[in-house]
Amino acid sequence: MIDEIKEIEMIRDCDILRVWRFVGQSNRLVICFSGLGKDHSQPPGIEFAETAIGDNLDHVLYISDPNRSWLNQPGLVDEIVALIDEVKLETDIDDVATLGHSMGGFSACVLPYFTPVQNVLALSPQVSVDPAIVPDDPRWMEHREAIDGFEISDVASYLVPETQYVVVYGRHGREAPQRDRFPNPDQLSIFVMPQTNHNTAARLKGSGALQELRDLVFDGKIEEVGAHLAKTMRAYQLEGEPIRPFGEDSE
Repeated sequence: MIDEIKEIEMIRDCDILRVWRFVGQSNRLVICFSGLGKDHSQPPGIEFAETAIGDNLDHVLYISDPNRSWLNQPGLVDEIVALIDEVKLETDIDDVATLGHSMGGFSACVLPYFTPVQNVLALSPQVSVDPAIVPDDPRWMEHREAIDGFEISDVASYLVPETQYVVVYGRHGREAPQRDRFPNPDQLSIFVMPQTNHNTAARLKGSGALQELRDLVFDGKIEEVGAHLAKTMRAYQLEGEPIRPFGEDSE
């Protein structure tokens, strides 16, 4: 796999978008969105490098939003869709999936509104960072306050029935303002991991459960996702109403 990772190449680096590409061998294209990144003084880099490629060597576009705008930078979505269309024209792609954590998870859930996507895996995504929608979540305020206008303000307005979504959250109370507002229509499955805060991606990877989760979701084996998460992470599926009022769970 290390040799394949070396073949990831940057194809776009501008004020509103940074993109890397891996040319795969399958008929699937994975759109992998970066989160905020650890060093907020630098643009976000590649995330889920090996996970996105997978054992089948899927094609991948790694997308980084250097302005940390949650897709609200003018022209950003159009640029991303145009790149996806270019890759699809060059290859035999007939399956598109998205992947991301936190801000990347938000973007992974929103993209299918703008271009066809079969399956989404979103880890700890924001339902919104618009203070008008989520006024009780104080996280990421330096970036939220820098957004001039929220053209894309919440996930709920952008879910589409043709796409299957799998969303994974931590059980910690700090996640509640986002987790408990997240929509839960028929085509979306929400799973909750105990003893987990916003670090769902790190815990899944550390336990060795992330790659299989990715494969099950992208292969459309949604019924097997719950069993996998229950076995590896003691996670459970969230049905219907919020778990409990905000702040009551500090687990």
